[in-house]
Amino acid sequence: MCLTQAYKSPINYTGNKYRILPQLEKYFPKNINKCMDLFTGGSTVAINLVANEIIAVDNNPRVINLLKFLKKQDYCELINKIDKTIEMYGLSNSYKNGYSYYKEYVEGNNGLKKYNLDGFSKLKRDYNNLEDKNTNEANLYLYVLMAYSFNNDIRFNSKGEFNIPAGKTDMNKNNREKLKRYIDICNCKKIDFVCKDFREMNIEDFNDIEFLYADPPYLITDAVYNENDGWGEQEETSLLNMLDKLSDRGIKFALSNVLQKKKLNIKNEILYDWIEKNNGKYFVNNINYHYRSSSYNKKNRDGLEEEILITNYKMEE
Repeated sequence: MCLTQAYKSPINYTGNKYRILPQLEKYFPKNINKCMDLFTGGSTVAINLVANEIIAVDNNPRVINLLKFLKKQDYCELINKIDKTIEMYGLSNSYKNGYSYYKEYVEGNNGLKKYNLDGFSKLKRDYNNLEDKNTNEANLYLYVLMAYSFNNDIRFNSKGEFNIPAGKTDMNKNNREKLKRYIDICNCKKIDFVCKDFREMNIEDFNDIEFLYADPPYLITDAVYNENDGWGEQEETSLLNMLDKLSDRGIKFALSNVLQKKKLNIKNEILYDWIEKNNGKYFVNNINYHYRSSSYNKKNRDGLEEEILITNYKMEE
């Protein structure tokens, strides 16, 4: 398996692995027929994998439905709908008008936030008031909201409401290019998006899977994806037990995680014990990256996290 070129997902989702894809790639096995990205999020890893079939799994129905919606769209037709939505809500369109067109509204480092604040708030209200969040209209609104939100992020509160504030950018050239590349990739690769919690999966879900990549919420980090449903010791243990069973069936896996926060002297004891118990069976590979520019406002950024990739195979030469 090889990442021939790094593509950005059109969805800027919490903890995405775009910046460390080259590091991950060298550990991924090659010549894989069918693989699974278990906690796909915005699908950054999934769309970059080279395999005959890719199964992208996540338990967030809004995100999976949005990925499915975007996948099946004709780019030109979708852009036309997006631009009509932008016009309907009075949002900025720097791609068409140029950034300088809005310069009188720019204050400090807030970019286009002041110009878009009212329209963004109305769009967010209209989206949150939709009874069915799985319609084409709902997914269109959600994508536009994300493009105009803080850090182009996507997040929901405990009530299921989109709750990111307005950001300083808009549906600019970069967002349009990411969207087009995503649609093109989905048209030339066999990628299936599945909404499912890993704890609900059974043996049949892994039929013919040769390689599994797992990037779960990290037990010892404080991030927004831990706020609502949470990720605790029970979930961590369940995942590790599942990986043991898959490994026994001959399925290769790679698990991203954080082993410790050095400055804060915090360790993932469950992960430590699991690694030690499987000494010689599993391999710990260090990943040189800290999420200082990530979009999810993680607490204790100076904790010097030790991010690792655990595999049940040695790196291929």
